[in-house]
Amino acid sequence: MRVANLYPRLEELLAEVEARLEQVWEEEGGFLGRAARRALSGRGKRLRPSLLLLSAECAGRATESSVRLASLVEVVHTASLVHDDVVDGAVSRRGRRSANALWGNKISVLLGDYLIAQAFDLMLPGDRERFVPECARVAKRMCEGQVKELRGARRRLGEREYLEVVRAKTGSLFGFCGRAGAESGGGSEELAEALEGFGERFGVAFQLADDILDLVGSDGRSGKPERRDLAEGKWTLPLILAAEHGGRVVRGRLERMLEGERVAGEEMALAREMAEASGAIAAAWERVGDWLGAARERLETVPESAAKQALMMIAGERFPSPVMS
Repeated sequence: MRVANLYPRLEELLAEVEARLEQVWEEEGGFLGRAARRALSGRGKRLRPSLLLLSAECAGRATESSVRLASLVEVVHTASLVHDDVVDGAVSRRGRRSANALWGNKISVLLGDYLIAQAFDLMLPGDRERFVPECARVAKRMCEGQVKELRGARRRLGEREYLEVVRAKTGSLFGFCGRAGAESGGGSEELAEALEGFGERFGVAFQLADDILDLVGSDGRSGKPERRDLAEGKWTLPLILAAEHGGRVVRGRLERMLEGERVAGEEMALAREMAEASGAIAAAWERVGDWLGAARERLETVPESAAKQALMMIAGERFPSPVMS
């Protein structure tokens, strides 16, 4: 399922976003411009811009401001992925070699910084005072979430602490998409709050699903290495629930496994088996459903429209899983 298929006008709006993204690399003809083009022209399906534009349509109609903010969101998201790959030592992203695998960590950090700087130039001048403070707040939350996750590596987290990380590092940007879309489309504060709440809850569901697929696999559709979280000693939701539901033996095995310097291939297979046998995988998918339901509830006060129905379908049972991100 492509998100653009849910709302006919979205295809046109996303084409405008693509045109704005081209500015990021066309304005700089040197190496950074070429690197930015490669980073932004990967296999991503522009889910965050789509959510922002649909939120604007819920408020009335997406404007030039909406398109530029949607472009900004995609650039900021891409910059965060470039930086994440440096932190994680990843060698691939969206089915291609990562920036750090091609050019090393130093250049990749600078590429991410360059993308962020270019992102803010995409705003209309009149929007900067209005949206830059909120963008900065979201970027701060994303960084705080990532740092908390890194500091928690190889230490067993509880579900509550894990969700705090997820809401910060992923939910906050999706929430911004809902609010910025509503505001740029001329919506009320009540509407902006509702769509921000939708976005954040959808973002949490999206990240939970991503973490589940990292463990159980996505048949290669995700374009990124699987079980990377496990290899890095991260306690994601399926493992947290396996430790809680699987009893003392399972909990002890998982703790010893993730506390080690390196998780071997046979241990990864064992971790998946324990998560499945304990019912943790099924329970984790139930959590995804819960967060999607909470996201849909936030749309109850949003006036009926084709754009609202598209958001309802995005947060439905067949919502675009992270393999489409």
